[in-house]
Amino acid sequence: MKFAGRAALRFLGVRGEPDDALRGCLADAAERVLAAASPNWTARLFPLQIDGEALDFGGGTLAFRSRDLARNLRGCDRAFLFAATLGAGVDRLVRGREAVGEMADAALLQAVAGELADSLCEDVVAELARNPAVAGRPLRHRYSPGYGDCSLSIQPAFLAALDATRRVGIALTGANLMVPTKSVTAFVGVEKPD
Repeated sequence: MKFAGRAALRFLGVRGEPDDALRGCLADAAERVLAAASPNWTARLFPLQIDGEALDFGGGTLAFRSRDLARNLRGCDRAFLFAATLGAGVDRLVRGREAVGEMADAALLQAVAGELADSLCEDVVAELARNPAVAGRPLRHRYSPGYGDCSLSIQPAFLAALDATRRVGIALTGANLMVPTKSVTAFVGVEKPD
């Protein structure tokens, strides 16, 4: 995972170049988030069938409709599903700052953790691209439940397909939001061979 601060600044709504004080705050927050984090991920490669808006991963393992995801995966015959998390320590760090009324610091930590979660996902996709099962075939950009018309309602089946609760400790709230909060699920399509 790499931290540059650009995404964290965007999450905070900061425009332009940060001053030295803000750069120092970001560096300190990144150190604290990295110390609290326990990054982990799991992934599986599934055969993919697309029929219009209907998607089927693994012969019924995960099947649903999404026009937007079908468009993203058109031209793919397989797809990775992955789940990645920074771990519960980051949530505890942020909640601790909120509990003592340090809301600005908590917001800074959240923004930094958001950038680091995204960086973890980039690392995961780079690792998936090296998987011998895809033999150097191009991968599509990751696409997560909750984007476009791809509903969060698929999260329980998605996590079950990966056994993600047992493997990496990701659970769901009643609204299908992930816990730990700095967790990501995503599809990564594998393009058909030429």
